[in-house]
Amino acid sequence: MSDPFSTRQAVHVVVGLEPVYNALNSFSLLSASERLAGLNAWVVRTPATLTPERRHTNRLVFEGLCAALAPGQHVLDFPTYLKDLAEQDPCVLRDRVLERLRSRFSQRVPSEETLVGPDSVRLLSDVHAYLTCVEYVQVDTPFDRALQTEVHTLLNDAPAMHHLIVSHLEELWKTTFAAEWRRVQSSLRWQVEMFTRSLDEDASIEDTFHTFTGRDLPADLRERLTTIPEIMLVPSWHMGRHVALWESEASARLFFSEPPNYDITLLRSAPVGRAELRARLDALADETRMRILELLVQQDELHAQDIIAALDLSQSGVSRHLKQLVSMGYLYERRGEGANKTYRLSSVYFERTARAIEQLVSAEDTQKRPLAETHEEAQSQGMRRFLDKSGRLTMWPPAKQRDKLLILEYLASFFERGRMYSEKEVNDLLLLRSTIKDSAALRRALYEYRFMNRTRDGSRYWLIGSELSEEGEGKETL
Repeated sequence: MSDPFSTRQAVHVVVGLEPVYNALNSFSLLSASERLAGLNAWVVRTPATLTPERRHTNRLVFEGLCAALAPGQHVLDFPTYLKDLAEQDPCVLRDRVLERLRSRFSQRVPSEETLVGPDSVRLLSDVHAYLTCVEYVQVDTPFDRALQTEVHTLLNDAPAMHHLIVSHLEELWKTTFAAEWRRVQSSLRWQVEMFTRSLDEDASIEDTFHTFTGRDLPADLRERLTTIPEIMLVPSWHMGRHVALWESEASARLFFSEPPNYDITLLRSAPVGRAELRARLDALADETRMRILELLVQQDELHAQDIIAALDLSQSGVSRHLKQLVSMGYLYERRGEGANKTYRLSSVYFERTARAIEQLVSAEDTQKRPLAETHEEAQSQGMRRFLDKSGRLTMWPPAKQRDKLLILEYLASFFERGRMYSEKEVNDLLLLRSTIKDSAALRRALYEYRFMNRTRDGSRYWLIGSELSEEGEGKETL
């Protein structure tokens, strides 16, 4: 029997920042903050700053007129998008909404039925037909007959609809989102870069999503993605534990949140060693640190001062615990203006730690093996094609991402856990283990792909998960 949720047909998966869609998606979340628990703190706070009329308009735009919002192909920033939207023909935007509704209706009708949706003329003239179609296709939000009746009235007055959309988006951008986008866009750009590097072209969308987030792709979204040839994964700062799908016939944008300290070592094939697992569990064996994690589960993101106030402890004490959780990868620390810092959970890191414990309990091969055995296993898993007879690396970089990670893990295995290396020592060891003359490129890759950490000035390096990460508090680049 075939799997109705299979997405193994040819599909192109990419990662993108999508500034315009990112803003639109965040605006749409403002209408869902009371319905969806666990959204980002900005999404929860912002609706309280809006008037009731503005909140209602937001629902009209994003629950009824969303199809009119699609930007042009070459619009790269939101101010340009607003200018372009203001110059659009109102009737073109209206027809886009109606055609999208008819298309979704026909897609949802079972193939054996002969039911055909009404044409655009009837949708405009017959409110009952319009409401029936909307109720049939609406899946992301509860159907609200009164709201959709108001949307229908706007569709029959295209200039008024156009003015409502443009003025509302301009107001949201100016009063709520421009500053927020400046605050988060650099971290999102970093995420896009790291996720792009770790894309496996042979993996399914389900496996890719799980790798990036540590969570399973919801079954209803898997079904909706089966016929879409191109899927763009878009990191959002505001989704929390939720996922949003913006789809068309040819492509779909899947929005998700994951803290920007994405742990690239999740893709390593080797299990977590006992020493690394012990260090991870030691970081959790403290009541204060557990309380910090509980706060961040509830609030998604918090300023350091908020955590200090909630715990009623000294700043130095809380700072020490935060640094340890950050150094072990459980939290992401982001610097704001001045000395302000904010913190978020790294759900992926918890996922990997849990898997390591499961492997240990199930008596899988979690024993720390001799270094020579590690090297032999790496070669048997595909490294030999990149090595000469002496076991030295002969090429960099490889064409495939998974080969790059395999090579970096092989090189990292020559470094001792718990030892601090100078930049020269790292370069010398890499030159010894490879025929590649550009040791700086290999050293940067070990750091960028989170196999090694370093001090802020780049003068000293050590393996990720090493006990030295705690000794180097205040010196690491996180």
